[in-house]
Amino acid sequence: MGTKYCPEAPRQRMISLMYLVLTAMLALNVDKTVLDAFVMVNHNFMQTIESSIAKNQRVYDEFSNAAKENPKKAEKLNNEVLKVKASSDSLYRYIHSLKELIVKKADGPDGNVDNIISKDDLNYAAELMINKKHGLALKKAIEKYRKSLIALVDTTNTELIASINKSLDTSAPPPSQGQTPSWESSKFEGYPLIAVITLMSKIQSDVRFAESDVINHLYAQIDAASFKFNKLQAQVVSNSDYVLQGNTYEAKVFLSAVDTTANPVILVGGTTLPMVPGENAGLYKISASKEGKVEYRGQINYKNPSGIIVNYPFKHEYEVAKPSWTVSPTKMNVFYAGLANPVSISVPGISATNIKVSITNGTIEPGPEGNYLVKPEKVGVKSVITISAMIDGTLKEIGSTPFRVKKVPDPVAFVANKTEGTISRNELEAQQGVLAKIPDFDFEMNFTVTSFVVSTSRAGFIVDKATKGNHFSQEQRDLMKGLNPGNRLYIESITVKGDDGTTRNLPAISFKIN
Repeated sequence: MGTKYCPEAPRQRMISLMYLVLTAMLALNVDKTVLDAFVMVNHNFMQTIESSIAKNQRVYDEFSNAAKENPKKAEKLNNEVLKVKASSDSLYRYIHSLKELIVKKADGPDGNVDNIISKDDLNYAAELMINKKHGLALKKAIEKYRKSLIALVDTTNTELIASINKSLDTSAPPPSQGQTPSWESSKFEGYPLIAVITLMSKIQSDVRFAESDVINHLYAQIDAASFKFNKLQAQVVSNSDYVLQGNTYEAKVFLSAVDTTANPVILVGGTTLPMVPGENAGLYKISASKEGKVEYRGQINYKNPSGIIVNYPFKHEYEVAKPSWTVSPTKMNVFYAGLANPVSISVPGISATNIKVSITNGTIEPGPEGNYLVKPEKVGVKSVITISAMIDGTLKEIGSTPFRVKKVPDPVAFVANKTEGTISRNELEAQQGVLAKIPDFDFEMNFTVTSFVVSTSRAGFIVDKATKGNHFSQEQRDLMKGLNPGNRLYIESITVKGDDGTTRNLPAISFKIN
């Protein structure tokens, strides 16, 4: 939302950005920490919503006071904002009821939206929102609500109209791979349950911010100088109440419904704040050096129409957190030397374009959407990935994560997709040669047999025939043709070469002719 109408917009944008980053990570094979991160983002949305509700209520109270003081000028607008409140509350409750419906479907009748058990479930949300058409009904409800808000906005205020359209947008996403998914499919299909619930909390937050935009727009139409408000409220608006350690906390402190002809004096800790140019707001700025919650207090000294200085105290708090990061190997919890190991790297709240990574014992190549390819060099030496981020124009190190580097395991030799046991002579003669592969290995790693020996016992003597390559030679085939039931065939001295350039000697395999 635009900061002109919605003071909490920067915080809202930060939380929304975290939601987008986490949603992108769902396309990767990452562990449950991503689901836990969604729980945190959902909690932040609900805190932001509570703050929005409280601030919106203060505006409604101001409308009520204005209507009592001057019904002729304010009563009509007060009735309009009460309609906004009713429709906003109705849509908000409707979304909450859908959240409860989904969670109870997944976790049972005692399911709790604030304590979801089936966070990783991929079915129930899609079943209810797509198959049962609740998503389509929600889309229509949002569209109806959006239309009702825009009808209250002056048509010349294109900025506010564009802001409402953007935050309550229900248009279908762009076509992808020849298909055009619906709005509801793009929001509720294929995502874990916790991600869907977080998205719905975001929509609830967008509703409260759109509500705030419109009622503040309507409030601006009241001539504040015509009324004697019985309560003035000190306001503190920060870019974010969640700050990375080492960054700067910044907030605007101002008095609502002020007379622009009177300049207030704003103090924090006895120090007068500098005023923001063009605004009746003081700028409070301090380095966030210590981790944890920080509370600060102050007061606004304001001269009322009678010339008396009135003090309006305020307090506010924000939280300073250590930088967090995520490095998620998308195949296994180790790197293999000689292979391109895919990983995803992200820093919540930081764009991928502002993240810089480096590695020891190997190279790392960037790919799209936070994906990287790691190529370790030495086996047994850890590869350490270090993450830095561009924050406020400065490159700052966020943290590092070590990974073990292992040798790609040896493959196993196969004939007729067997490594041992019984085999008929006809089945044996139908094979072209010997293959080698690693069973249950997550990487695309090929091995080529370069030589092997076929041997068996004839009249008490061992007869063996060697060949180069992975195909049976004619001599080896002639040897196999003389086999009888009960005879045993050995394939040994098997040498293979892998895609990583290494040469391996594999154990012998044997078969009994049936």
